Amino acid sequence: MAVVSDDERNKAVIRRVFDEFVNRGDFSVVDEIYRADVVDHQPLPGAPKGIPGVKYTIAGLRAGFPDLHVTIEDMSAHADHVVIHNTWRGTHLGEFLGLPPTGRAIEFTGVVVWRLTGGLIAERWGIGVDSNMLAVLGMKGLAPGARNGTRRNGTAKPPLSG
Repeated sequence: MAVVSDDERNKAVIRRVFDEFVNRGDFSVVDEIYRADVVDHQPLPGAPKGIPGVKYTIAGLRAGFPDLHVTIEDMSAHADHVVIHNTWRGTHLGEFLGLPPTGRAIEFTGVVVWRLTGGLIAERWGIGVDSNMLAVLGMKGLAPGARNGTRRNGTAKPPLSG
């Protein structure tokens, strides 16, 4: 029986983020692969801390881009860190960051660094993901109200359940 290294186990966890959670919308996997106190250094505006914030961020992305699909282009792991280069694709069919649907197909790349402890995701840093997404949507910055989690009409967005 082959011995699986910590690096390979950590890479498998990150694959699940995209294969099961982001691409398929299986929110149940989050509780299996993230620490309760996970820190996302680039959450969507208005996201709570921890696992609820992770779910809030992906729910917001999937609401804005129902056909969202992320492809991992390259992945490397060393000790407790995994680094990926990925490509995000989708069609802007729902409100996102205060911007009404444009129907525009998007494609952009980014780099994400993950830190895992005990086989669970503890931290995430997205490099270029936010700015690249805004650029392909034609936004120079966030729409009014997006930073504090309000809709275009000024009403608060409802909390997302898990």
